[in-house]
Amino acid sequence: MDDQTVSKLFVNGRIYQDAVRRVRNLLVEDDHVAAVDVDPSNHTDAEVVDLDGNTLYPGFCDSHVHLVESALMFSGVDLRGDNNVESIVQAVKTAISEHPDEDPFFGGGFSLDDYDSWSLNDLKKLDDVTGTRIVLLGDDLGHNLIVNSAAMKKAELSKHLDDVPAGGKVVLQEGKPTGMLREEAMTLAGIPLLPLFTDASIQPGTQKFMNLWAQMGYTGIVDLMGAPIGRILHAEMCREMERKGLLPLRVNYNYTFFGLEDLDGGLNEMGKDTDLVRFVGNKLFVDGAYAGGEAWTTWENKQGNHGLHTVTAGDSMGKNQNIYRIVDRLEEVGLNCHYHIQGDEALNVTLDALEAAAARKGGLRCLHTLIHLAFPRPDQMQRINKLNNKVVSTVQPGFWKAEEGLDRYYGEANDASYPIKELMEAGISTGMSTDFGVSPLELSAPTEIMSISMLGGGSARTPLTMQDVIRGLTQGSAATTGHNDVGALYPGMKADMVRFERDLYDANPDKLATDPPKVLETWISGKKVVIPASHK
Repeated sequence: MDDQTVSKLFVNGRIYQDAVRRVRNLLVEDDHVAAVDVDPSNHTDAEVVDLDGNTLYPGFCDSHVHLVESALMFSGVDLRGDNNVESIVQAVKTAISEHPDEDPFFGGGFSLDDYDSWSLNDLKKLDDVTGTRIVLLGDDLGHNLIVNSAAMKKAELSKHLDDVPAGGKVVLQEGKPTGMLREEAMTLAGIPLLPLFTDASIQPGTQKFMNLWAQMGYTGIVDLMGAPIGRILHAEMCREMERKGLLPLRVNYNYTFFGLEDLDGGLNEMGKDTDLVRFVGNKLFVDGAYAGGEAWTTWENKQGNHGLHTVTAGDSMGKNQNIYRIVDRLEEVGLNCHYHIQGDEALNVTLDALEAAAARKGGLRCLHTLIHLAFPRPDQMQRINKLNNKVVSTVQPGFWKAEEGLDRYYGEANDASYPIKELMEAGISTGMSTDFGVSPLELSAPTEIMSISMLGGGSARTPLTMQDVIRGLTQGSAATTGHNDVGALYPGMKADMVRFERDLYDANPDKLATDPPKVLETWISGKKVVIPASHK
């Protein structure tokens, strides 16, 4: 054995290689699993890690989350619970008085019953407390943005009112923008203004959220580093955190793009991977926010429409928004892609394009990850399954709880939305994720996901088993990254692990939310994650 090799032998606990298979012990060398069920007498030079009867699992990965974006969104003011003009303006006024410099200001988390009702009078109220300072306020869905007049001026919004991006809307009153930008129209402010927010302003919040995710038991995330507002791409910031020993998670990230014209930008992220920060492909929004009634469906929703879409099957919205051209280009240049898809029509057009590309080339070259999937039909699930594991999914069980009461948009269909068990039973590789930043923090812990999943989301949904959820958080989530060195503890794979005080399989589902097994520690690439007390 090389003198430089650092060996650790994990013993005296329940050790799971995957969601099912258990081993007596686990030998880790440097950053990877070297062997299992070894004879300890042959490894007397290894450091013994006594699990003291605790349970060790492959590391859990949150395969769709917005930690970097949330760090930006809440860098100025947390607007969660502020759901009317007066409370939003008052919260901003208070926060700005506590941050008196002239740097651009971002707040987030508000919610409105009617976003289109934001008026010129409301804009004036915001301007009165923000003055000439650039202010952006994102909603709790991440799909709507309020900007003040100073921000509109800096972004030169008035020059783009006749060129609003596909799927977006600038709310107008008397022909004038009120400062409310919806869906892809957010890019009109985001693209010119997001670069004003520096790593220095975002890194503290990013550190806080990542530390929290590690403490909840995650060893990895897929951070989209983008939203309808634009790219919030701070991968190099994360690499600097890694170099300083501050990164408590394995960070997989995406390059958000909005059409054919900016798709190739993802190529610039290739070749930059470090051990803990890895590019996993592009990200495209196909339809709108489910909780905003914007899932693109074949059937008419309660608002009398079919939702919102940003792409089409042809050139009716221009070549830039043709999903066939987009998929063909992704395949041509070798870029994996994650797709925001809620409605069954959004899934239809995406599958049509994927199947057409596969037919022309004898199969798909890249990995395509479908995110959310509120209304996939059984026939669509079978179509996904036939694409030979080149199309996978990540879903959010927390939505069963977070998105209750949306029958006002979708009627009875809302009760059976997000059929996660059915996706799994159809043979589709299915990761588990939180979509935090959209879904609330209190629904983000792995044990909370387990509780919601196993207790079910009402009579119209099929509960999951503990094995389903653990597989989803490990191998299912790993599958969305395109990397085959994480997700299990097989020899040769990265030693990413989470240690619980007791076996999750022994936990009572009814008590998972109130008395969950405690997370004792996490390990990434064979190293124990240590969070300084000052960062907790």
